[in-house]
Amino acid sequence: MIFFSIIIPTFNRAHSIDKAIKSLLNQTFQDFEIIIIDDSSSDNTFDVIKSIEDNRIVYFKNSQNQERCISRNKAIDIAKGEYICFLDSDDYHLTNHLETIYNSIKINNFTKAFYFVNAWNETEEGQRTERTCPDFNKYDPFTYFLHFTVNPQRWAVHNSIFEKVKFDPEVIICEDMDTSLRIAAKGYPIIQINERTTVYVAAADSFTHGDKNKWEKELFYLKRIFSKKELLPFLPKKEKNRLISMCYFHISQKCFGANRKLKTILNGLISLFYFPNGYNGKTNKILFVSILYSIPIVSSLIRFIKKMK
Repeated sequence: MIFFSIIIPTFNRAHSIDKAIKSLLNQTFQDFEIIIIDDSSSDNTFDVIKSIEDNRIVYFKNSQNQERCISRNKAIDIAKGEYICFLDSDDYHLTNHLETIYNSIKINNFTKAFYFVNAWNETEEGQRTERTCPDFNKYDPFTYFLHFTVNPQRWAVHNSIFEKVKFDPEVIICEDMDTSLRIAAKGYPIIQINERTTVYVAAADSFTHGDKNKWEKELFYLKRIFSKKELLPFLPKKEKNRLISMCYFHISQKCFGANRKLKTILNGLISLFYFPNGYNGKTNKILFVSILYSIPIVSSLIRFIKKMK
């Protein structure tokens, strides 16, 4: 049996997928296959992939765009590896990524588990910094996965786990959080590998950095995740409220920037209601200022006082 199947979902990433694939072909551990699911790209993604000759690369193209969760699930169904790993087509793994995971699995007596590594962040200009990756053992798994994003490219999941838990096609944002929480709810072992072996590239056109409606979408899918019956007994209220507050904070600030006063006040008050201290301990002060400036009589008074000075 192949030891690792690495799944790469991609959509119009001809400019970056070459680096992602070659970061796998250059691994020090070579027992793997690469499954690329092209989500109906309209650029020359296929030509780039075709130019890389390696019989371990398996390529499929969806007839229409179906989002990452469906693509990943399709790849999981055909994967031959004992462990399933992932890589986004605008990111890359360091050369020791698979070997590090294999050694951890070996040290843990080949326990069938959800393993995850630590990671780096990198700008498009190549500046690399450490991603926040605290010690998993100091938290309960549900608090950890709600507070610290553990994206799929950090995962190595035994194929038997994916027989019971797959990506939810109805959750296309925060799907990493949703899937890891449901794996934890099933009671599977979760093991952190304390080495940084993968790199997130902050692509300007990614959802995280390029979607102007990011916070509205994230709020919608967080509420969907939090309402799942299988998760209700496990999710800490404090962490749920913190994330909801975070979304409303950013929506309020977006409205403030667009001079939408009523929306600024409403979303700001909701954010404070869910987490009065501010989702990161500081944002409550920012909200108070933006709310005050959005109240017509207060903003007029402030402008008058400034003129008097």
